[in-house]
Amino acid sequence: MSASAPREDAGFLTVANLLSLARIPLGITILALEDPMAVAAVLAAGAATDLLDGAIARLTGTQTEVGALLDPFCDRIFVFLALVSFLPSGHVEWAGFIILILRDLFTGGVFIVSKLAGEPVPFHSRMGGRVTTALQVVALFTLIFAPQYVMVLILLVGIASVYAIIDYGMAGLRTTALDAARP
Repeated sequence: MSASAPREDAGFLTVANLLSLARIPLGITILALEDPMAVAAVLAAGAATDLLDGAIARLTGTQTEVGALLDPFCDRIFVFLALVSFLPSGHVEWAGFIILILRDLFTGGVFIVSKLAGEPVPFHSRMGGRVTTALQVVALFTLIFAPQYVMVLILLVGIASVYAIIDYGMAGLRTTALDAARP
């Protein structure tokens, strides 16, 4: 087996999955911090775990379906908690907050509804989603270091989110159509 071939027997507690899971306590930590530099350090640590988890899974051949779901789930929790920490300061208003998590609300809702309907839609990371997540992280750093410019990032995240929602929707429809066409 090559180093990059997926291994279904890799188990749950792989290094990659532990890196993904680390974003949850990091996000909780942000809620307790007041020092902007400490918040920035925790954001950087969370972003680093997001960059490393997939790379390590591919490098070690420990990619799993669980990991493919865990990574974006932990991304969403981390970004959500980080954004919540900025609501009391007024640097981000509720409308901006909703725009910043729009893609997350949509994809999470679709995942839950499809699961409840008994027709789970396979969720795989797509470029629109990755761009949205990257812009969310940039927005978080902007909230710390240049909050006067956050509206530009909210607009960019909004545009990327709409693109990601359409992209995920089209991919889901294609998958559903292919599944329906199979005997």
